[in-house]
Amino acid sequence: MLLHFKGGNELLYLKLNRREKKAQISSSKTFYKFQPIAWKMLFDKGKERTQEKVTDGLDDKRFKLVLIMAMNQKGYVFQNDRFIKDSK
Repeated sequence: MLLHFKGGNELLYLKLNRREKKAQISSSKTFYKFQPIAWKMLFDKGKERTQEKVTDGLDDKRFKLVLIMAMNQKGYVFQNDRFIKDSK
């Protein structure tokens, strides 16, 4: 799954593999090259375990909506998404 957000002049891309719990981020800070991040970074600090348990039970559509709402709270607006095959 690839999600695209915009916050001010900043573009942010999240590439997620839910099956393997792998996440990558691309932004101006990474010079728009995908860099791996810890899966727990998708969740609120101190609430990672609880939020991960809750989101594990969601289908991709609902998981995406949870991420969109969380990113909105941080000032990022959802632009579009693409579902991509999970790759190794």
